[in-house]
Amino acid sequence: MEHNARLTYLLARLAAHDATEEELNELTALVDLGEPGATIEEVESWLQEHGQQPLPAYDGQHWMEVAGLILKSDKLAGDPVAKPVQRVHFLHRWGWAAAVIVLVAAGAWYFNQYHQPQPAPMVAGSQPPDVDPGRNGAVLTLADGSQMVLDSAGNGVITRQNGTTVILKNDGLQYSPEDAGTGEMKYNTVTTSKGRQFRVVLPDGTKVWLNAASYLRFPVAFNAKERMVEFSGEAYFEVAKNAAQPFRLKVPGKIDLEVLGTVFNVNAYTNESNSYTTLVEGAVRISLTGRTGGTVVLKPGEQLQAGGAGMEVTRNANVEQATAWKNGLFNFEGMGLREMMRQLERWYDLEVVYEGNVPDVRFFGEMSRTLKLSDVLAGLERSDVHFRLEEGRRLVVMP
Repeated sequence: MEHNARLTYLLARLAAHDATEEELNELTALVDLGEPGATIEEVESWLQEHGQQPLPAYDGQHWMEVAGLILKSDKLAGDPVAKPVQRVHFLHRWGWAAAVIVLVAAGAWYFNQYHQPQPAPMVAGSQPPDVDPGRNGAVLTLADGSQMVLDSAGNGVITRQNGTTVILKNDGLQYSPEDAGTGEMKYNTVTTSKGRQFRVVLPDGTKVWLNAASYLRFPVAFNAKERMVEFSGEAYFEVAKNAAQPFRLKVPGKIDLEVLGTVFNVNAYTNESNSYTTLVEGAVRISLTGRTGGTVVLKPGEQLQAGGAGMEVTRNANVEQATAWKNGLFNFEGMGLREMMRQLERWYDLEVVYEGNVPDVRFFGEMSRTLKLSDVLAGLERSDVHFRLEEGRRLVVMP
């Protein structure tokens, strides 16, 4: 990328860990304004290319002060004190993610390498490998029970069923009806494992983004009076409008939703006690599975929590947090340790276990989902929680 002399100077100061408070503020302003060469992607790329120089002598107090300059705007005024929970403000908005990771992770890396006892390796002479982030991929189960692994399939038409052509593109799977279709209703299922996400365009044009460890079951053609699909996990829906054919979403054992045309996010994993439906636009009517009456109609910006205790609506929900995953981010704003680790477990395909008396830590901020696991853990290590990655993608959480 092309830089003016001042931007190059500021980036060099940051990469060398010598940036002053004024220089950090100046660099922040350039990134926020989107100056040429100063997008977060370009800055991150530059730092990765030029930041591989020997680190200066480690000064723990200096690193905490410098990191604090960036992170101080993350501080919340009037934090509640009723519950004695430690708060860890380790990242600000995405615009700061790359710079903060460089500052915090570099200092933590140097400290851990040269100022801490080295742990015994799990296998003689080697350390467990780092873990790559999740990526696009899914398994398609056809009406006859046959399966196709979409991770390795090539682009193009992969099947034709009941008058519908199924096309695989780089950004997902698309169902394109060619005629009305006849005969028995046929269903397909798209399943994402841990470490996978996928996008599906249904026969009616509805777009669905599936997060890791999720599944979506739907008819190959919507020929009935209503468009009925079944789902579990987490997904972001942009439902095509068709007042004459309502769209219904069933989450087995949890909730039933009815919409006409709307945008919403559903988090309804089987290993979570509650499900969360967050409405972005439109309207959605929700009821608990197997219970009569007691429906709730959500308005944009509202979130419904449903569980064994019933349903509860949050009027001014954090929509940005609920949909961050779809935009390539982790949003840990106000999130407890175990809830956060369940997100990492699904995205990085991990087995997470806890060792010892792990403190009740609450996190704030955002982080890119494109980072390797080691980079994420380096940021989290600023809390009183530590991690050990063992063979078999086993992540041990320790005090």
